[in-house]
Amino acid sequence: MKTRFFRARYGAVAASCALIFPFSVSAQDGAGTVALQEVVVTASRSQQLLVDAIPSTTVIGRDAIERSQAIDLPSLLASEASFQFTQNGGRGSASNVFLRGASGMQVLVLVDGVPMTRQDTTGTVGIEHMMLDQIDHVEIVRGNVSAIYGSGAIGGVIQIFTRDPSGKPLAYAQIEAGSFGTTKSSGGIGGAYGDTHYILGFGRTSTDGFTAMSQTKYPLENPDADGYSNSNFNLGISHDISTEHRVGLRIQGSEGILNFDGGTYGVATDGYKGVNNLQSWQLYTRDQITSDWRSDFSYSESREYAYADLTNNDYPWISQALTQSKTGNWNNVYVLDDWTLNAGVENQNQSIVTSYLYSSSSAYDTLDNLTKYRDLTSGFVGASGSFGKHSLQANARVDSVSGGSGNDTHYLGYGFQWSPAWKLLASTSTAFNLPPLGYLYDPTSGNASLQPETAMSNEWGVQWTEARQLVRVTNFNTRTKNLLQYDSSTYLFGNVDNALNTGTEIMYAGKVSDAALHGSYTRQYPIDETTGVLLARRAQVMGSIGFSLPRGPWTVGADWRYTGERTDPKGQLDAYAVLDLKLRYALSTELTATARIDNVFDTEYQTAYGYNQARTGAYVGLLWAQK
Repeated sequence: MKTRFFRARYGAVAASCALIFPFSVSAQDGAGTVALQEVVVTASRSQQLLVDAIPSTTVIGRDAIERSQAIDLPSLLASEASFQFTQNGGRGSASNVFLRGASGMQVLVLVDGVPMTRQDTTGTVGIEHMMLDQIDHVEIVRGNVSAIYGSGAIGGVIQIFTRDPSGKPLAYAQIEAGSFGTTKSSGGIGGAYGDTHYILGFGRTSTDGFTAMSQTKYPLENPDADGYSNSNFNLGISHDISTEHRVGLRIQGSEGILNFDGGTYGVATDGYKGVNNLQSWQLYTRDQITSDWRSDFSYSESREYAYADLTNNDYPWISQALTQSKTGNWNNVYVLDDWTLNAGVENQNQSIVTSYLYSSSSAYDTLDNLTKYRDLTSGFVGASGSFGKHSLQANARVDSVSGGSGNDTHYLGYGFQWSPAWKLLASTSTAFNLPPLGYLYDPTSGNASLQPETAMSNEWGVQWTEARQLVRVTNFNTRTKNLLQYDSSTYLFGNVDNALNTGTEIMYAGKVSDAALHGSYTRQYPIDETTGVLLARRAQVMGSIGFSLPRGPWTVGADWRYTGERTDPKGQLDAYAVLDLKLRYALSTELTATARIDNVFDTEYQTAYGYNQARTGAYVGLLWAQK
């Protein structure tokens, strides 16, 4: 009864806010006003105004990142509509992402257009190790856009744009310290020498952490704090050969080193360590062939190395996995009056190398090694534009996988500008998602007969924009067939179920007087169609409200987020609500003092059964940015 009351009470609060304020896509400029002229690229693979995007899209700019005072990417996205992040403990520990109920394996992560894939038995990119020091802005596209980006985009796309070498010359630095022995520092510089632009940035974060495993649920687990440290960098250089031709190189990466708790069978003397290294580099050209035709070519490589050392226990073992993706992409964009056409080809080579060592004595034996590769060759076309009150986006893509059959996907979206403020939207799309190589070939749990997931999605909704307000309400449903999951009855990965998620998503950003406001509310019903059971760890109700209010040199802000109760394979997870407070003081035009309190009411909650999340923490810092 108490849980039901908790869920109903906070669900009612979020729903009431949906009625008090118009909800929409959250895109804000540096002053906190809605940037109706914001340009995005992820929704269609070509530039367009945010308000013209038919897929549900959010932009989080650098100014919004700094106002949030978030440290890592999951913390930044925590208040976004339909976004959930689950974690086995504190910062840097194993995690998963859910976007509209789709798991991390079904959400494509791009860094400057470079696909980040993870081919081990987790299948989920380690975004918990992506700090915000080097990020310029983030674009989130919700819903099925596989016809634009290929495998892995059933739930949507999260695209991270690093600080740009061709932007305004700048220098910046930041320091912060606070609870749990947390320290943070970062800095960078950018500029130009003639037609050559450059940027270089570094960051470092460390924390002593807290004990991840709940001592109530697992009293034998090691009660020590689980620390984490992260080092990250970004390097970019570009050269304008002429006003029409540019060549450039981007390199970025991060390395997280963590201590973590081992799970349900741990004892007080256990101690585990891990390393996760994420890197990508990209060589690219940007060529304006004619005034209407732009041609972009890139060759890139992404890699994720994960290492786990569980030698300090009764059943010691070590695991290593290196995932790499090498991608060549040629994209052409042609602008014709009110229409934009794009077409291109892509080739991606995915690989994984793993090794497992175990021991029942003092010597370690090789359990199994794995080395596998596959190639994906793709062709894609798209068109977006308007005629009168009507707007249209159409995309088609063909993906051919080495050793397997091809996959054809499409996206068709339509918008009707009912009035200057109101726009009706609808779309239908198909998708596919390849099993990670680890799912197919892992020595202990792999299943080489796995089939790709396929999905069909439909959306319809309404968007409202006026002055400094932007609103979007979307109804969605996605049916996924051949769902990829670990089958506990066979101890192998399998295509065991079909899934369906239906829901309503409401988003808002706007400005009332000087106060910048944002909010979201999502109600969904993600179920296993085979059994009728709710999918694990997906909340049926989520909501958030936030504001930022400047007063002279002061800026005060708050973010409140609510997540409803969820099922977990090991037990029920209660609903929770968390409030964070932020404060900024402009010491000068370039120097700002910052302070925040996370989890103000010291809420005890878990996103994965048995694993604690951080309690109340206070942090202060200084931010300097050259103007």
